Amino acid sequence: MESVKVVIISEDTSIRVNLKKKLADKDIQIVGYADFKDESRLKIDGLFPDVVIVGVKVPIDPEVFSFVESMKFQSKGCAAVIATDDVTVDLVNYAARFGIRQVLPLDMKDNEFYSRVVQVNEYEKVIQAQLNIQKRVRSKVIAFFGCKGGTGKSVMATNLAVALSKRGSNVILLDMDLRFGDQNILLDLEPKDTIVELAQDPEGISIERVNAFSIMHSSGVVLLAAPKSPEYAEYIKPDHITKVIRSVRPYYEYVLVDLGSNFSDETIAALQECDEIMIVNNPDILSLKAAKSAVSILEQLGIKEKARLIMNKNVNSLIRMKDFESMLEIPFYASISADKMFNSSVNKGEPFVLRTSRTVAAKEFSSFIQRVIADKGE
Repeated sequence: MESVKVVIISEDTSIRVNLKKKLADKDIQIVGYADFKDESRLKIDGLFPDVVIVGVKVPIDPEVFSFVESMKFQSKGCAAVIATDDVTVDLVNYAARFGIRQVLPLDMKDNEFYSRVVQVNEYEKVIQAQLNIQKRVRSKVIAFFGCKGGTGKSVMATNLAVALSKRGSNVILLDMDLRFGDQNILLDLEPKDTIVELAQDPEGISIERVNAFSIMHSSGVVLLAAPKSPEYAEYIKPDHITKVIRSVRPYYEYVLVDLGSNFSDETIAALQECDEIMIVNNPDILSLKAAKSAVSILEQLGIKEKARLIMNKNVNSLIRMKDFESMLEIPFYASISADKMFNSSVNKGEPFVLRTSRTVAAKEFSSFIQRVIADKGE
């Protein structure tokens, strides 16, 4: 059975803990928590839940029902459920007017509560089929981080973006290497606007504004470019980074984030929003040392589990992949051999995945692409 993805919306910590306990089953995956604030709407949308459980105590504020109604969960193939401390016939009937499928008591036995949530999800799927509602696939946000300069993380991000777009996926590439980003060069594009102009836009950051300040590559990849000059990076704050990622997540299947080689506040904000962090390394002692420091920081931030090790420009060396794995206690996700085609493609501003190549490196990169796709469940 495919796990049921659940988002819990509640401002009461005790209710969140209670619901988490009731849903502690391998077939239920709690993908996130939220409150009833406006900024939570994008977060919930971006998590693509199957069931949303609203945990509240009576009397229920009318704004709760307005919030649920505004989210239009039914049109997204998602079922809404209320869990409360006093279930009445009037409440059940009133909740139904807002598209809420069930009202369940908070003191319901755990196994029964779990069963009802699963039943609601199954019932929703039947309704989706009858109405021909296509549930959106949850997006994946992937960061590319190089612990030092020259690892090739930007080239990998570019080529993965183009490869995924060629396969029909909706892809946006966010160049958040704020001081030295060069995705526009790698894609041979001349953007009029960048993330700086977006951050200063009086209309604020939204999916419409992000798209307006972005540029599209011939492959279909949408690029939000980095500042045109390093000194402009100071105009970008962590809140801008968070809002950009949350704004685009519901609308793109893949959000690829190219980051700088430092742990600035802006970089940390991006890492916390990402689902996976591709740490790109080279087979040398400096990369090993830098990777160890990076993984240590990720552990302190509580996001080490997102880390994926990539060995790029892999050649015979005294420093081997097993040295990284032993020291970092993380297995390698992919390895790409050194190949002159990489430098050639960079100089031409033409991603190498647009060429036909039978080199070892090309085959290894193809395997990397396949793994990314498989991990997303496509």
